[in-house]
Amino acid sequence: MTTPIVTELPLRLESTMSDLFLDSASLHPQAADEIRELDRRQSDGIDVRLLWNQTDDQVVVAVVDAKSGDAFELHAPPHRALDVFHHPYAYAASTGRAHHDGLA
Repeated sequence: MTTPIVTELPLRLESTMSDLFLDSASLHPQAADEIRELDRRQSDGIDVRLLWNQTDDQVVVAVVDAKSGDAFELHAPPHRALDVFHHPYAYAASTGRAHHDGLA
């Protein structure tokens, strides 16, 4: 009779790429509890997240392009949050902000 092998899973799965949002949250641990991810989508290496800061009631759209390394955040007016989430590059252009300005 053979004994089954039990494999333990890590308590937390580690990402294979760096996450600028999580890296900044680790610098300010209290901020991680105050920021909620409302939605997230990924397509062709571009990661877009809709974030809400409970403390100051601000909505932010965070964009990370894994191919180019560009990353930026847009402060979204609450009534336009979903528009900014679905079209962050267009919103950045309409506000006169180059999409490569920001975190990267």
